[in-house]
Amino acid sequence: MADEKTPDYERISITVPRELAEQLRGMKDANVIESVSAFVARTLAGQIDRDRRHRESDERLRREFGLGDEEIALARQWADDTTGRRTRLSLDQYIATRRSSAA
Repeated sequence: MADEKTPDYERISITVPRELAEQLRGMKDANVIESVSAFVARTLAGQIDRDRRHRESDERLRREFGLGDEEIALARQWADDTTGRRTRLSLDQYIATRRSSAA
């Protein structure tokens, strides 16, 4: 336990729209969240992680498969359509179909 490092924190102030502030205070008052600051910190950290994973995924698609921005967007749409059972096409067929219909 002596090796545990306490995270570093820095207090900053942010401005949010009044409606959001009221909603957050209401959530705190209703015990939906433990505190506004903890909720905001977790939400921001989660968004930062999602953004980082998205960038890393794009970089991997470019590096490993040689995909450009258009192909990456189509690959994401294909994955969504495949998961939602809206297509049974392979990725190559899907991209070719989308490109021919856009032309």
